[in-house]
Amino acid sequence: MYEPKATSWTSVVVNEFVSLQLVATSPILDWFVSISYDDFDSSLSSAAKAFLSEPISFFTSRLPTVTATAVAAYLSWVVFQACLYVFVPGPLHQAPRTPGGRRLLYRLNGFSAWAVTVALAAYASYAGFVDPAVIAKHWTTTIATAMVYSFALIGIFYIKARVVPDNKGDTLLTGHFWYDLFNGGELHPRTGQLFDWKHFNASRTGGILAWTLIFFETLDGAHERFSFYNIFGFAVMMPHLWTLQTQYLATHPVRLSTPAVVLVVIGFAVGWTINHIANEQKAASRRTNGKFRIGGQEAKTVEAKYHTADGKTHRTILLCSGLWGIVRHPNYVGSITYAWASCLPCGSGHLLPYLEAILVTGICIHRCFRDEARCKAKYGEAWAEYCQHVKSRLIPGVF
Repeated sequence: MYEPKATSWTSVVVNEFVSLQLVATSPILDWFVSISYDDFDSSLSSAAKAFLSEPISFFTSRLPTVTATAVAAYLSWVVFQACLYVFVPGPLHQAPRTPGGRRLLYRLNGFSAWAVTVALAAYASYAGFVDPAVIAKHWTTTIATAMVYSFALIGIFYIKARVVPDNKGDTLLTGHFWYDLFNGGELHPRTGQLFDWKHFNASRTGGILAWTLIFFETLDGAHERFSFYNIFGFAVMMPHLWTLQTQYLATHPVRLSTPAVVLVVIGFAVGWTINHIANEQKAASRRTNGKFRIGGQEAKTVEAKYHTADGKTHRTILLCSGLWGIVRHPNYVGSITYAWASCLPCGSGHLLPYLEAILVTGICIHRCFRDEARCKAKYGEAWAEYCQHVKSRLIPGVF
C-alpha cells in the first residue's frame, strides 16, 4: 500500500478495509502455520481441512503460550541487541534524504554486532549454559512472544505518532484508523541522535539486509513507516516464515542428489549476486551523481527533480544502465531467485517450507507497482522518460 492521493469516500473505505484485513489476517496466518507444523506434520492441507470443519475450536484449542520465562528471554535478547546497537563501534553513514528533507546518520555496526552475538552464543552452547536448539524446541512460544513484543511496539508508536508527531515532515497520518495503524506513523522514530527504532527493529530482530548500506536505498529503509507493516513484518513474519525450511528439514530430512545440490547453490548464489549488484549499482549512481562506469561504459542516467516537505527542490538521477537498464526492478529478480533456491532443498513433500518463496514472489510483484506509483508521483516526467528507456518490470519482454 502506498499513500493514497484520492480523498473520495470509496478510496477511504477501500484503504480502511484492506488495512483492517492485513492487520487481522497476518497474525492468523502465522498462527495457522505454527499449528500446521506442530499438530499436522507440516501439512497445510490437513490443517485447512481441520479448520474448515471446526473453525473456532481449531484456534481456541491451540492457543499459543507466552510464559514469563519466554518474555524474560526475549526481552533480554532485545536489550542485549540494543546495547550492541548503541555501543559497538562502527562508521557513521548519512542516509538518503527523507521526504522531510533530512539526512539522518546511522552507525553501521551490524556485522560486528552479529559477530559478537554468534561468538557469545557459541561459547554459551559449548559451555553448556544454553541449549543450541532452544529456539527450535520452543519455536511456537518464541513466535507468540515476538507477537506480544510487536503489538506493544505498534501501540506505543501509533500513539506517539498521533500525540507527539515528528514535526519534521516525515510523519504521515491520514486520520483513518486502520490505514494509519497499518501504514502510517513516523518514518524514522528516534531516541537520541542515533537510536533509530525502525533500523533497529529491521536489523536486529529482522533481516540481515538492514545491516548494510543497501537497506537505506530500499523501499523498507527509505519509505516504509514504523507501523504494523514494518514492525510485525520484521519482528514476527520474517523470523518465522523465512526460517520454515530449517524447521521443516529438522523433522522431514531430504537427501538431495549432487546435481540438485549444485543447482540449489548456483541458484542461490546467482539470486543473491543479482540482488546485491543491482543495489550497489543504484547506490553507486547516487554517490557519484551518475559519473561512473558499468561494464566498461559510462553509466546512462535520467536527471530528475523532486520536492521535500521543507519546500526545497532537489536533483537526483535515475539509473538506466547495468541491471537497471534491463528491467526496472532487478533487485526483486534477485530476491525471488534466491528465495526459491533456499526452499528447493525441502523437496516436494509439503508446501509449508515454500511459503517464503511464495510470499516473496507475491510481495515483490506487488512492490513493483507500489514503487512505480511512488516514483511517478515523485519524479513526474523524468520517471516517464526512464520507463521509455526500460520497458519491463521483472522479465524482459514479458512483464
